[in-house]
Amino acid sequence: MKFPRLTALAWLLPGLLASFAARAQPASAPAAPPVRDLAYYLAQAQQNSPLARDAQNQVQAAGLEAQRLRALYTRAQVTVSGNYLVAPVLSHDNGQTKLLYSGENATNYTGYDKALSNGALYQGLVQLTQPLFATGRYNVYAQQTQNLALSQQNLARLSVHDLEKLVADQYILCRQDLEQLTYVRELLAILNTQSLLVRKLVEASLLKQSDYTLLTIEQQTQQLALNTYRAAYRRDLLDLNVLSGIGDTTEVVLPAPNVTLQRTPVAAPRFLERYRLDSLGLAATQQVFELRYRPQASAFVNGGLNAVSFGDIPNRFGTSAGLSFSLFLFDGHQRELSRQRTGILLRSVQQARQNFQTVNPVREQRILGELRALEERQRLARAQLASYRSLLDSYKREVIAGQLSVINYVQVLKSYAAASRDLVLLDNNRLLLINAYNYWNW
Repeated sequence: MKFPRLTALAWLLPGLLASFAARAQPASAPAAPPVRDLAYYLAQAQQNSPLARDAQNQVQAAGLEAQRLRALYTRAQVTVSGNYLVAPVLSHDNGQTKLLYSGENATNYTGYDKALSNGALYQGLVQLTQPLFATGRYNVYAQQTQNLALSQQNLARLSVHDLEKLVADQYILCRQDLEQLTYVRELLAILNTQSLLVRKLVEASLLKQSDYTLLTIEQQTQQLALNTYRAAYRRDLLDLNVLSGIGDTTEVVLPAPNVTLQRTPVAAPRFLERYRLDSLGLAATQQVFELRYRPQASAFVNGGLNAVSFGDIPNRFGTSAGLSFSLFLFDGHQRELSRQRTGILLRSVQQARQNFQTVNPVREQRILGELRALEERQRLARAQLASYRSLLDSYKREVIAGQLSVINYVQVLKSYAAASRDLVLLDNNRLLLINAYNYWNW
């Protein structure tokens, strides 16, 4: 009963092949978009990140701060000071009340006691002050400044390391969008070919119109998925540009990233540097606090005008010199309290360091375990996908020969689409796990 159908197929086949050949003629292709790989985005992120530039600026700032502290604690300082004081009084001498700008010659008056105010003050001095025995004090402050700069630099390096992971993760997400676009285009190509065949067979009354409609609906479904993935790729690509500090909205091609697993454990993780610098910073802060209990001495010499009477100004220019000394004796046991506080904070830093050293190897082993399980799932998914491709080829011939319903073909095609999507997710999850392991093994 099927011989007439086979005869009709033989008659239609040359026309179908000619139609396929005509559709296969390539059109003039637009200019290819630029290609940018993961290394490009990582380099741009490092170059454009304010954190990376901040690490360089901290080095220069720390050097300048050390010079300032040296000048403050070890070098002589020259200051200029001037004072002009008038203490007017109301004089009641000789039975008369009158205003005097200085109470120097008054005996019965209302106003400031002339023994305290001297009536007036005319002063203009140039003074040179030289700290004595201050090199140790400078060294303590300089060490604190250096530790602070090193901590800020290390924080900048950690932030850049975080940024590199974010950029790589975002790049992998963009690649996932591209791979989803690829398999959806493959499905659309299969559907377009099969739809053309089915339409010809429907026109020859060898298949039902509902078969062609079913394929058309599936084409529309995959076209909708294509548009969704295309919009997702556009959005994720712009997010990648934002993370990398790139002011560009051009659509580009992203090749597969070269993300390899760094299996060799790092002997001294750079994450631990943070705890070392925190400990040094706390110790330096305590040393600075201890400086207030050291004796402070300085020498000074000044010269200029120092007079209490306006008429004596021409004869009141002179000079003086001396020593200044101070020593803190008691402040309510603040020194001991500060030492106890610093000890508690140092213990907290040490506990955080021990916690990281304990949990980080466990975290890395968990990621490696997930990788092994995922790679086995990838192997099975690829084998399943190959089986689906073989089955689709067989079903396509059977549909043309009228031996299989289009509904069955579409069901298998949907299963193939789901398997393709799952493999894309597995491939990119593997890259994300590798990137996470490399992040912690640093």
